Amino acid sequence: MTRHGGQKTLKRLNTPAFLQIKRKHGKFFIKSSPGPHPSRFCLPLLHIVRDLLEIVDNHREAKKLIGLGYFKVDGKVVRDKSFPIGLMDVLSIEKMNKHYRILPDSHYGLILHEINEKESTFKLCRITNKTNIKGGHIQLNLHDGRNILIRVNDPRSPKEDVYKVMDVLKISVPEQEIMKVLNFKENNLAIIMSGKNIGQIGKINNILKRFGPKASTVSIQHNGSYTKTLYDYTFIIGEDQSEIDLPKIDN
Repeated sequence: MTRHGGQKTLKRLNTPAFLQIKRKHGKFFIKSSPGPHPSRFCLPLLHIVRDLLEIVDNHREAKKLIGLGYFKVDGKVVRDKSFPIGLMDVLSIEKMNKHYRILPDSHYGLILHEINEKESTFKLCRITNKTNIKGGHIQLNLHDGRNILIRVNDPRSPKEDVYKVMDVLKISVPEQEIMKVLNFKENNLAIIMSGKNIGQIGKINNILKRFGPKASTVSIQHNGSYTKTLYDYTFIIGEDQSEIDLPKIDN
């Protein structure tokens, strides 16, 4: 990393391979701000505006539009040009009536998939951890950095605690109201979010749990064949059918 023009930047050679950077944008590239998504697996907002959507031609114009508050992520205005946008985030450009969901992809790592306005009102979040807090209530820690509090009436019999790590919540944005719980279990639909099979979608055929997430594996049925991936690479997206719109796959 270096500083160029007073801003934190990366040399092009050090950028993640999935970033679609055009040669005309020079030797340096904007670095994502610290945030909920891993720095090596997110898209800076300016990169999306300038390079992927091509709304503007250069850094200066993109910075101006972002500063004017034209872009929302998960229903909230974002004015930070380096804001990290990652897996399952929803980007909305209301002046253009355009909405996109960030999805894993086998070619580019992450892509913007255009969705309709109705679908832009919710997102899927995987539970990465659970913690008990004062009063016996439960805090769910989600993959995108947000936390959701589950209030428990009787800590000795927490009937409200129906959530497990690796389950996925369908939540409204920006309200964060839980609309549905998608359990991490066999026969549910999943997408592979990392690794050599990233972007592959199919039904979970088998879950093999061993000590530690790196040792546990999941088998996913896809187009009549089976793909084995790491436990931690599996993201539930539905039961009998997907809760989110997905890119059409050319046969």
